[in-house]
Amino acid sequence: MRYFNKILFLLLATVVMGSALAQSTHDLRFNEMMIKNVDNYQDEYGRCVPWVEVFNPAYNVVNLAGCYITDDTTGLSAMGKRGAQIPSHWYRISKSDIHTAMPQRSFVIFFLDGEPLYGTFHVNFDVRTSKTNYLALITSDGKELIDIMHYPASLRDTALVFGYDKDGITENAHILDHFTPGSSNEVTIKASKEEKLKKEDPYGIGLAIIAMSVVFSCLILIYLMLKVFGAMSRRAARKEAEKSGKTAAVAASTDGKKDDDIVLQTGEEIAAITAALHLHFNSMHDEESEVITIHMPSAHYSPWAQKELVMKKAPRINK
Repeated sequence: MRYFNKILFLLLATVVMGSALAQSTHDLRFNEMMIKNVDNYQDEYGRCVPWVEVFNPAYNVVNLAGCYITDDTTGLSAMGKRGAQIPSHWYRISKSDIHTAMPQRSFVIFFLDGEPLYGTFHVNFDVRTSKTNYLALITSDGKELIDIMHYPASLRDTALVFGYDKDGITENAHILDHFTPGSSNEVTIKASKEEKLKKEDPYGIGLAIIAMSVVFSCLILIYLMLKVFGAMSRRAARKEAEKSGKTAAVAASTDGKKDDDIVLQTGEEIAAITAALHLHFNSMHDEESEVITIHMPSAHYSPWAQKELVMKKAPRINK
């Protein structure tokens, strides 16, 4: 029982530690930023202010609530001491906002405008007036540096985006050709099919060859299909003709037999034929004169109500 409890405790400890490590904020990275925002990305109030994008490269949910964003890390060493005060340029991310939980491979935008009362994602310092040229992300206990992004001072005077070509790869940061706040920096511009075809076959020779090949292939296929169907039709007609010929031959062989060749199978048939011949030759038949006698009526008209035509005459008595 003692060993079972130890094993159960180790399993629970492993699960708890795995969950803690799985949702570690140490995976978070700055991805891109912009200081001189003239008409670029807008906040929820429709203002164009400086912004920075934070990326979660992990494949699990990471909650950055309680972490700090700052443009001054001089107070980092003092935060571990008892009674240390949070520096003025340290912005602590609210723990009461559900939007601080970042899903896997997701992005979140913070506005560097010095207006923390505008919402959770508005920091308490304005990067346009910062004395340093970097941004830092610090753990919730204020003792560890999660990530830092150094940018050139000239970024404040140019409406350009600064960051990395690939998400989560914090090497060789530079001015980007495009801005993608809230989405991946890895933008792939794909050429259209027409552009690819024009580049690969500028004179259209390949297209002509393909088109002719398709046409001739279809014609050859149609020819083969017609040939096969024709052969099948001829074979069916030949079989039908052979069948009809056999039937005609059988009928002809039956019609060509003589009376003597006909074999009667039963005595009843012989008796019936004999009786018919006897009646035909020996029976007496009346000869008809073929004379028609016509009697004229006594009256040439016969109205239906004339009684003398419908009543019998009284018999004549001879005296």
